[in-house]
Amino acid sequence: MSNEPATASSKHLADSDLAHRSRFSGLVYLILFGVIILSTPYAHDYTALAAFVSTVIVVSAVARSWLIFRFGKLYPSSPDSWLMRFNLSTLLLAGTWGLFCAHAVLRYGLGWTAMLALLSTAGISAGAITTLSGHRWLVIAFLSLLLLPPTAAATFLRSTESYAITIMFLTYFAFMFGVARRINSEYWRALDNAVLLDRRAHELEASNEELESYSYSIAHDLRAPLRSIIGFSQILRADLSEQLAPSQKGDLERVISAGVHMAELIDDILELSRITRRNLGHAEIDLSGLVQGQATLLKENDPERAVDVKVQPGLRVEGDARLLSVALQNLLDNAWKFTRNKEHAEIAFKALNRDNETVYCLCDNGVGFDMAYAGKLFKPFDRLHTHGEFPGTGIGLATVKRIILRHGGRIWAKSVPGEGACFYFTLK
Repeated sequence: MSNEPATASSKHLADSDLAHRSRFSGLVYLILFGVIILSTPYAHDYTALAAFVSTVIVVSAVARSWLIFRFGKLYPSSPDSWLMRFNLSTLLLAGTWGLFCAHAVLRYGLGWTAMLALLSTAGISAGAITTLSGHRWLVIAFLSLLLLPPTAAATFLRSTESYAITIMFLTYFAFMFGVARRINSEYWRALDNAVLLDRRAHELEASNEELESYSYSIAHDLRAPLRSIIGFSQILRADLSEQLAPSQKGDLERVISAGVHMAELIDDILELSRITRRNLGHAEIDLSGLVQGQATLLKENDPERAVDVKVQPGLRVEGDARLLSVALQNLLDNAWKFTRNKEHAEIAFKALNRDNETVYCLCDNGVGFDMAYAGKLFKPFDRLHTHGEFPGTGIGLATVKRIILRHGGRIWAKSVPGEGACFYFTLK
């Protein structure tokens, strides 16, 4: 079997898993022993011994269960003591059962009582393999105490049938031992990987938080000097309008335009950072109402355009109302923007049922995009059109994706150039 890792985190996880898997194993002993006692003459023939065995099994099972269900309080203060007591109660159960089964074989030969005890013993050993095999020496001791006493007892019967049972149980013991070796190796390999992944996840989370905080601070600190640049440039434009040459006026306009664009970019970066840091709320949300409300605002702000917006009514989900509103606003703003050159602009929001999953879809008949560049859609600052063609910062769809992912969903798009685009998303 593989060596068990010595790290505290791996040991704690292994012992916690051991306690969790063993929660109802003591009950198995009690049920099987009760079946044997009630369905065979053992209790009548050996009353005192049956009482003693049942007492040991009950006391051991109860003590073991107490250790398991008090794991959270007992283990942190003394992990080695908890594991030692758990192992002792486990081995006491196994040893008591193995001796009981051996006695049944010796007294009843291969009759009904002994065979029922043997079958129960085999079942207990098989069931315990996955529970205990994470602890190498415990499995060896457990299988030995449980299986070897009845195997030795069968040998003492000195009959063809008993020798057959002996060979079968020895083979079974070897097989169980081999299975335990394999599971032990796989168990610790998986546990080590789980600990490593968990550590990497925490490191990545800490790194992401640091980067988010860093980008938020930089973006926030850039706003003040940028406002000064834009403000003083506008003052220069107003005060020196008559004195500047046309080329100088053009240069000043480009400075102001670039400053305004950078201010918009900073605002979008700050919004994206806020979305990442914001706690996720949970409430019933009227998606149809959110889209209809955003469409109404767009029409009020751009009354010269005639855009046919169709919204499927009654679409409701569970999620964060503020974040989903931001996501739908960005999607609708995109559709509104990229249909501006259409004489008959159309935007539709609806839900589809695909593979027993609800998929929400916002489609437009705008300029569309080449699917060869679809991978760039949801990356910050990546744009498929120039700023001159369609204004924007390239943050909107990245924000949408971040919100959808935080809701346990996914988002993708399909398009044909010149025929519009459809954005599909799911929510958990």
